[in-house]
Amino acid sequence: MSTEPAVRPRDFETFFSGSYSRVLAQVIMLCGSRADAEDVTQEAFVEAYRAWERIAGYELPEAWVYRVAVQRLWKTQRRRRTGEQRLPDVPVPVQAGPEQSAEAREVLRLLAALPPRQRTTMVLFCLHGWSQSEIAKALRMTRGGVAANVSKARRTLREALDMSADETIGGRDPFLGGAEPGRLGRVDVSRIGLGRDPVDAALRDTESWLRAALQADPERLGRARAEVARRVEERG
Repeated sequence: MSTEPAVRPRDFETFFSGSYSRVLAQVIMLCGSRADAEDVTQEAFVEAYRAWERIAGYELPEAWVYRVAVQRLWKTQRRRRTGEQRLPDVPVPVQAGPEQSAEAREVLRLLAALPPRQRTTMVLFCLHGWSQSEIAKALRMTRGGVAANVSKARRTLREALDMSADETIGGRDPFLGGAEPGRLGRVDVSRIGLGRDPVDAALRDTESWLRAALQADPERLGRARAEVARRVEERG
């Protein structure tokens, strides 16, 4: 999840307004399709609304919503073949330069072309800090399978973005193996996610660009909230 400081929401409306764009951007990174991401994100917020009395007291209710969205998305994504996802239809952020936008769109294109297992495990592990065990449990995979898929996905992005092996931590990919976050072999995982690894940095920069792109759509929040309300009313 995001490393931004958590703000305890006072009510569901405040929570929705403050977290919808973040969750949607994170889910788009997982699937490459804005339409699919909007559907599962809105469904996750419907569940949050129905369980609000309980989850409002959680330290990170946004993390709960994201996990629900991940599980819903995985049920559909794993049945799809590579390359079926399309680039998300989002406006270019006003503050983003042409080079930044081109790089972000290229990363999104590469993510969309990955097999679902590789894309999902890499985003959850490298971008949102889920442990191999957490991913394995959520996706019903083995820890070894998670590690192998993360490593393959990172290698694909590294080669496609013309990053040499020397640019990664210690000149090698530390993710292939059974180590858990905290220590990966002799590599301190605290270094990962702090801008020192180019693959992780590319993922973070792309998510930030995507979030800004979504926020550039002034009507997005109202449409999403109306759709969530419609689904809630429909189900009683």
